[in-house]
Amino acid sequence: MDDDRTLRTARMRWRAAEDRLFPSLLTAPASYQRGVTAMQAVVTELRRRGGGPQGLLAAEASAGEVVATACPDGAGLPPDLLVAVACGTVDRELTAQREQRRRSAALAAARTAGEAWAVVDGPRDVEELTAGRTVWVHLASGTVVLATADPWGREAAYGLEVSPGGAARSFADRAEWLAEVAAVRRRVQSGTAP
Repeated sequence: MDDDRTLRTARMRWRAAEDRLFPSLLTAPASYQRGVTAMQAVVTELRRRGGGPQGLLAAEASAGEVVATACPDGAGLPPDLLVAVACGTVDRELTAQREQRRRSAALAAARTAGEAWAVVDGPRDVEELTAGRTVWVHLASGTVVLATADPWGREAAYGLEVSPGGAARSFADRAEWLAEVAAVRRRVQSGTAP
């Protein structure tokens, strides 16, 4: 569903609604609190209705009814704008929940397989990474190692970050970066400081 063209288009509408609404609320301090209260009520109503992305699309199609239910005393904002902003908020919550479930499943699968590391994002082998990131979690310590590659990066196209406690580093040379990623993972696995 996340790749559905209808949902992608809706997400653009929801973002555009936020871009229109929030600046107008900030320029009208008297209506700010009422607007925030109305948004919270509509978000609560959308959560109550559920239905995932399809439910949000249905709510957007019946914005007047959603706002009337959520704000029986009136909202002071156009229903289509208010519902679009609330849909964007709930959609981000749903996306974050799906991502958390995905990461939890990756951790559980690695534990079940007896692995020392779980890959929660990106390719398993850093050598495959040409753009984007790979994130490993060391299961015994909870240490997170993040390796990034930016093909458009000028001087430091490669990054390495360890948390907690490790500093972020940048590399211009891919071979040096690959060697340091491997070394950091070995140190974390052996229990020495990253």
